[in-house]
Amino acid sequence: MAKELVLFTLYSIVHLLVIVTIPRESFIYLPSKIIPILILIVSVFRHVSILSKRGKWVGVGLVFSLFGDAFLALPGGKYFVPGLGSFLIAQLMYSYAFSIRSDWKPILFLPFLIFGASFFFFLAPKLGPLLIPVLVYITAICIMGWRAASRNSATKPFILGLLGALVFVASDSIIAYSMFLNPEMDREVASLLIMITYYMAQALIYLATKSEEIPS
Repeated sequence: MAKELVLFTLYSIVHLLVIVTIPRESFIYLPSKIIPILILIVSVFRHVSILSKRGKWVGVGLVFSLFGDAFLALPGGKYFVPGLGSFLIAQLMYSYAFSIRSDWKPILFLPFLIFGASFFFFLAPKLGPLLIPVLVYITAICIMGWRAASRNSATKPFILGLLGALVFVASDSIIAYSMFLNPEMDREVASLLIMITYYMAQALIYLATKSEEIPS
């Protein structure tokens, strides 16, 4: 395993331990959360001179994911909308990256449309003023999953990218479920599930880029 993935894994485990041992208000919480993504960003842009357009847009998506992580890690829950907006941009960047040299394959959007519409149907009564922002975000992440599924070959980068997109959908679904559909859910358990799937998703998308464009 490449050293950046070793570091990513170790620092991801550190943050998971922080979740179960240290209050969210602690000054350690935010840096422990963003360091794993920062490692992936540094690794991608260290090779920016050889990256194709797809790889560069994945790097931009990681940067906006970092912003989203930072907003959502701030105490008080006052920065949910800026965090959602940052991740929305990240999803658009990933969607664009997955669309480069890919067919449209609109039929593949159908399962994502059905999932997104069904999930939003259950969420809508609970959203209040967040109705439109959440609808826009659900649309964006379903588009990201569709674009990842529409790439032109069953190569290793395609499989890794698609798995990353699907796990990202799962991670965001856990966020919505724990916030709106089951707010009584144990916050520690919810945070662990969210961050485990989130780190997995980002690592898989990074690995798709690395296996396609970055020399070992």
